[in-house]
Amino acid sequence: MELKNRSVRSATWSGVGDERGYVTDKAVSFYRELGAGGIGLIVTGYQHVLPNGRQLQYAIGNYEDEQIEGLSRLAAAVHEAGGRIIPQIVHVGSRANPELIPEGQDIWAPSAIADPVSGRMPKEVTKSDIHVLVEAYAAAARRAKVAGFDGVQLHGAHGYGINQFLSGFWNRRGDSYGGNLKNRYRFLAEVLEATRGEVGDDFPILIKLNGHDYLDGGIVPDQAVEIAKRLADDGIDAIEVSAGSAGAPKDKSPSRTNIVKEEDEAYLLELAILIKQAVRVPVITVGGIRSWSTVNDILVDGKADYVAMCRPFIREPHLMNRWKSGDTARAACISCSGCFETGKQGLGISCKVERMRKEKEKRE
Repeated sequence: MELKNRSVRSATWSGVGDERGYVTDKAVSFYRELGAGGIGLIVTGYQHVLPNGRQLQYAIGNYEDEQIEGLSRLAAAVHEAGGRIIPQIVHVGSRANPELIPEGQDIWAPSAIADPVSGRMPKEVTKSDIHVLVEAYAAAARRAKVAGFDGVQLHGAHGYGINQFLSGFWNRRGDSYGGNLKNRYRFLAEVLEATRGEVGDDFPILIKLNGHDYLDGGIVPDQAVEIAKRLADDGIDAIEVSAGSAGAPKDKSPSRTNIVKEEDEAYLLELAILIKQAVRVPVITVGGIRSWSTVNDILVDGKADYVAMCRPFIREPHLMNRWKSGDTARAACISCSGCFETGKQGLGISCKVERMRKEKEKRE
């Protein structure tokens, strides 16, 4: 996959699907605008691979073949605008919302441990359930390829399904999928193998990986490095390094607020550097990056191979075009995370500052 530059739009839930998780016209327009913005690679908001793996309302799913038509429209819109796009696929594990999953279906997780955010107790998956999960990831990747996407990203971070299997905080199993790191990696290895088997060697498979869980007993950097090495040996094509989850301390959230100075930016870069030093596959860094000078420093010094942002592209979908034109002023995003409010209403995420500005102009 060739990209026009080294920028990546990091995945985030965007609130542009319908109530069943199908692509809407709003979703097509949303991603078409990003596609026209000069971004090297767009990663969609997470797409759940099974109906019981859904967390948020209005998320786009990828769990049945009837969704391919809408997914194809989304991919085609980005390509027509000159962009590249891959879906991020996920099963959220114990983070699933019982109000959004089919009646009678269980919430699945590697172990029957209460979710630290919701307090809900999931069902510990059986080996038969694990087989269903593995096949669901592979099938979602196949649908992505059929729909015309340029690759796929596994979501292995932020306290969701794959991360839960990898992490000793979530995974307390006593069988071959739990215990030491080799066993906890087994589920991801099977997902990667099955996915590769479905899409072939020429379809890029990326992963978003936690470099640190910030949870007692969770993944720490040296374990993340070991996981990254195993992934590279097993054929992963690129690793985006993130950290944290909703269950971690608030100051260790993946999307931190108050990124007001340049020295506040790239707060996960050190984790990406550790992994880049250990593997020979491309490494993507993410986390509060807002300034052209920060991007330049990362890339010129070889600290990472690609730089990912998300919230800046919500306020400025054409940020990369602006920087390319010579206007390299800092991204306008103030990192307030108010962009998700409209997504919860089914209107799609949008910049809160811009909404307030427009409302003020109307009043005046």
